[in-house]
Amino acid sequence: MRAHFLLILLAPVPALLLGVAVAGSAHTRAFVPNALALLLGCACVWLWRLGSPSRRDLRLGVMALAAFAAIAATLAFPGLDGVHRWLPLGPLRLNASAAFLPWLLVGMSASHAGVRRGCTVLALLAQGVHWLQPDAAQATALAGGTLVLMRPWAPGPGRGLRMAGVALMGGLAACTWARADPLAPVAHVERILFLAADRGPLWLGATGAVGALLLGAFWLTARASAPAHARVALAFGTAFALMVGATFLGNFPVPLMGAGAGPVLGWYAFAAVLTRPERPEQGDPAESG
Repeated sequence: MRAHFLLILLAPVPALLLGVAVAGSAHTRAFVPNALALLLGCACVWLWRLGSPSRRDLRLGVMALAAFAAIAATLAFPGLDGVHRWLPLGPLRLNASAAFLPWLLVGMSASHAGVRRGCTVLALLAQGVHWLQPDAAQATALAGGTLVLMRPWAPGPGRGLRMAGVALMGGLAACTWARADPLAPVAHVERILFLAADRGPLWLGATGAVGALLLGAFWLTARASAPAHARVALAFGTAFALMVGATFLGNFPVPLMGAGAGPVLGWYAFAAVLTRPERPEQGDPAESG
């Protein structure tokens, strides 16, 4: 495994450890799901790499469909103050979009045009669910990742449909920001970056270093990959950066550094694709419609 692939796998570890240190010993147990999700995520990446490359697109389509079903299922469960973002797993609640949204982006990068179109439709439907939940952070991340993947500015067949899809995705994200979100923040989940800043410059610097490591993992993967695979890495990195940025504008979970298993599982959904060597025959999704 090349160095940048190994970086993708291990980059969440410093973020997890720093989050535990910033939150303090009183909240250590809240990060146990993060650690378990990290181990599960690594195992899933390994299993994904064992799969047959010839059946990759079929698996992407199935995973995208399952991801949409999981995100939509949040509307069927009781929420908090009218907000529905979670799947109940015994005593835990899993943020479904944080965990499964990456598979929608992955499906939109498939080689087969039919799979790609189907996953794009699922992503648009999921964006509607984000408006209903509401979850502006995940809606923004999905819109940003879609923009990079679909490249509406690029010439080629289907450009009008790509432009319409990106516009609709962005419009739904903007509408989601306009919806009321009454949830109060939990310090070690949504406010962990502010806790680090309150501890002083050294803690803030460490947080910046961890963030640079996480985003650098996508950038290095993009630099070392063929163009189509590089764009997937950039789309993932854009979505992740927007998730982090949204935490400064609203009460949304800080990915990886904040307590919560969903973003960790989401990271390893990215990793499963980025650590899998791209198929030589894979074309440019934007140019093939």
